[in-house]
Amino acid sequence: MYLRPSFLTLIAAALLLGGCVPMSQFTEVRDDRDALDSDVATLTEQVQALRLAVAEKDGLLREDGRRMDGLRADTSNAGSRLRQCQMRYAELEELNNLLSAELENKRSSSGAEQAALLEELQRIRANLQFQQDSLYALEQDLRARESKVAELSQLLEAQKAAGSALKERLSDALFAFRNRGLEVEERDGKVYVRLSSNLLFASGSTAIDPDGRKALSDLAQAIEDEEDFEVVVEGHTDDVSFTSATSPRNNWELSVLRATAVVEVLTSSSTLSPTLLTAAGRSEFHPRDQEDRNRNRRIEVVLSPKLGGLYDLLEE
Repeated sequence: MYLRPSFLTLIAAALLLGGCVPMSQFTEVRDDRDALDSDVATLTEQVQALRLAVAEKDGLLREDGRRMDGLRADTSNAGSRLRQCQMRYAELEELNNLLSAELENKRSSSGAEQAALLEELQRIRANLQFQQDSLYALEQDLRARESKVAELSQLLEAQKAAGSALKERLSDALFAFRNRGLEVEERDGKVYVRLSSNLLFASGSTAIDPDGRKALSDLAQAIEDEEDFEVVVEGHTDDVSFTSATSPRNNWELSVLRATAVVEVLTSSSTLSPTLLTAAGRSEFHPRDQEDRNRNRRIEVVLSPKLGGLYDLLEE
């Protein structure tokens, strides 16, 4: 990796070439360096916050999946209770019929016996009415749950279908770059556009090459009307660690700055709303291939469907 000369080296060179440097000029250069260091620190903090937000969102998505499983289990239990009530209702109805027949047969019996039978019959009928009301309530609850499960399933299927369709459109739009370090994949409703660092950057650089700009411009124009997706740009490096006195100072910072550079190209070459974009650096810690560092040095543009409608249904 090419490292720019350090600040002290530049000062030494200036002293050798031009003699003594005025103190005011020295102070101005030092202040500029301090301001740059402060900006890099601020950017790093912002990236950390964005990474936490992405992790929180992934956690929410997993929690929503668990809540969906719980809703299906509740629906299954409600169905079991409904069937048990139906069996109990049938038993009580049969008992009611038997008692009614017995009452008819004993109308000539004593009034006390008839009164006891009538009281028992009324108790059975009251119990039967209670069971019937419970059965109706369970049926209504079961229908509501089945409707919600069906709606959630339709929403998830629609999001998955939208992701598949978007993947196909992106594959067609970026066909020219397919054999030059660009891949498009759809998985779990999300669309991943992977761009090799060789297509976008020189080694150790955060400046995007012209071919890379063209690929990113085509990508931005292909997704600029996709308002139902959120976009996370992730920078990834290999596991060759380095440290530098100048920016980028390490793999973390390199991955963040590259992701930020990609976001700037995406927004400047299309009408893609910045509110849909997040830049994140993942450094070397999410490799694709332990044996191939070239595959690990990459930018991933992850398009995730917005889940607002799913959250609303789960909260109802």
